[in-house]
Amino acid sequence: MTESKDKYCNKSGDSEDSADKLRKKIQKSKHQGGITTSSKIREMFKKQQFKEIVNWAEKDSSNTIIHEYDEIKVNSQTLKVGQNALIKNANNPSEDYVGKIQKIITINENNSSKFICLCEVRWFYRKSEVIKFRSSAKVWISNSEVFSTSCTDYILASAIQSPCIIYSLEEYESAQTLDKCTFFTRLGWIPSKNRFEGYSKLTNHCTCKQPLNPDLPSIQCDKCQKWYHMNCVGVTKSDYDQKEYICGCCR
Repeated sequence: MTESKDKYCNKSGDSEDSADKLRKKIQKSKHQGGITTSSKIREMFKKQQFKEIVNWAEKDSSNTIIHEYDEIKVNSQTLKVGQNALIKNANNPSEDYVGKIQKIITINENNSSKFICLCEVRWFYRKSEVIKFRSSAKVWISNSEVFSTSCTDYILASAIQSPCIIYSLEEYESAQTLDKCTFFTRLGWIPSKNRFEGYSKLTNHCTCKQPLNPDLPSIQCDKCQKWYHMNCVGVTKSDYDQKEYICGCCR
């Protein structure tokens, strides 16, 4: 409904007090007809639209405050910007997501002590996420292998489970201790095209003509020095534990 402009005008003869009251009425009328910062943020929070919350806060700087931090404490552990982390996977609690922390921020309104703590992360894809589109790669991808991407998202800081380590393949193979928080990467993944990045740089081995999987036992031919998956050439570790191994091509 359109209201008359005269209703809010300070007519001749009105006192200053009356003018102040009228200005407050105008502000109240505008406020009731619009969307407040609190309600908009709550709406996006329920939908877990965290990137949209950040965009809104950046545009509405007069009503919201953004603070940026170098580190955060999660589950009694301190994580810093640039560290890799395991992130809770609500769809599959047995397999956490993996990401690198790019930014740590809090957002709150000027007149409120409540705040939202968010982390921007750059995702690494895991084996289960990649073989949906490249099922033939299931043989050579390790369960501890992750693939770097350029995809980023904002997540709740409370979703971070713990820090994790991501090695190169060479570092991973020589590491003394390996656990569920230890991974390695040798390739990138392009989600928009569902393909590997840098695959041509890998060397194919064995009779299967695929890259080596560090999860699978392999054996090296003592003559040509080529590597083979033991399962592919039909031998066991006990068969050649102390013996010379000569591959089929060199016999």
